[in-house]
Amino acid sequence: MCFLLLRASADDADVSEALPEEFSGFLDAVPDDIVELLPEELFSDKTDEVADGVRRMSDFPSLLKTLLSVLGASLGDSLGALARVAGLLLLSAIFGAFRSALRSETMGRAFSFASSLSILAALLTQTYDAVGTVVRYFDRLNRLTTAVIPLSGALWTVGGNVTAAAASSAGLSLYLTVLEEAVGNSVVPFCGICMAFTVVGATDPNIRLGSIVSSLKKHYTTFLAFLMTLLLAMLGFQTTLAARADSLAMRGVKFATGNMIPVVGGSVSELLRTVSAGISYLRGTVGLCALLLIGLSLFPMIARLWLSGVTWQIAAALADLLGCPTEKKLLDETASLCGYLLAAACICSSVLFLAVVLLVRCGAAVG
Repeated sequence: MCFLLLRASADDADVSEALPEEFSGFLDAVPDDIVELLPEELFSDKTDEVADGVRRMSDFPSLLKTLLSVLGASLGDSLGALARVAGLLLLSAIFGAFRSALRSETMGRAFSFASSLSILAALLTQTYDAVGTVVRYFDRLNRLTTAVIPLSGALWTVGGNVTAAAASSAGLSLYLTVLEEAVGNSVVPFCGICMAFTVVGATDPNIRLGSIVSSLKKHYTTFLAFLMTLLLAMLGFQTTLAARADSLAMRGVKFATGNMIPVVGGSVSELLRTVSAGISYLRGTVGLCALLLIGLSLFPMIARLWLSGVTWQIAAALADLLGCPTEKKLLDETASLCGYLLAAACICSSVLFLAVVLLVRCGAAVG
């Protein structure tokens, strides 16, 4: 028995120096536009070289440069959308002045309706892009979660945390199912309903649907927050308890070995401490690398949604300055929708980050 423990510990010591095969599968899930910004050391098969790449990537100047390059890629589209809407608002203001000069209520309504439709056409195009961004965001989040499940299972298992590996994989699998079924299938209908109510309320001032739209957005975001809170609690509690149970079981084996053969038992304990340090280093390196790559992979979608919201807020302020109340209402509601979509996207990614943080923070059972 002692010989087997020593042999297994030696094998684990060799494994802790090399990266698991699942790490290459996780790198394959990273988008190509993010891969181009990563240091070459991250694609090595040695832990030390990957750790050097993580240090380079997490350095403040390098990280800031990467984030600014991703942000700059989305800034051009937002500025173009703002320029188009600003031009439409200027035309709307000119039509408003012309409408006042006509002194005809019928012609005034016709000009107002034409102006609202022009703004609406531009908004619908940009809102469609925002909805497409959210759909791509959840698709990317699904791919990353699918890649993290085998990677975390391998890293948990190599440290002797077999029960924790099962708990983490089960929790992430449930999270993936919730993302695909409850969240992914509800985002597009939610955005369509909100935009339909917004368009009706903006084109006809006599129909006031603002409170309904606001209530719908708040309740949808609250529902997602409640759902993710349940998943966070389940994943955190079960994984932590399973890791503690694995550590207790391994300590029992070490204690029994030390009592049966004191000299060999002490050697096994020292070797297991060394192996535990190597596994902790491996987990920390791969876990921190995974956290950075997940954040960088999701950041372009977050940046695009944030820039869309800022664009419509600036356009709404310009509409208020030019005296276009109908267009201002439409722009305000669109900016609000982008804000709620941004909140929903950030909330739904919290479970994946927690799963990786638990992997980094919990010690190996063999230690």
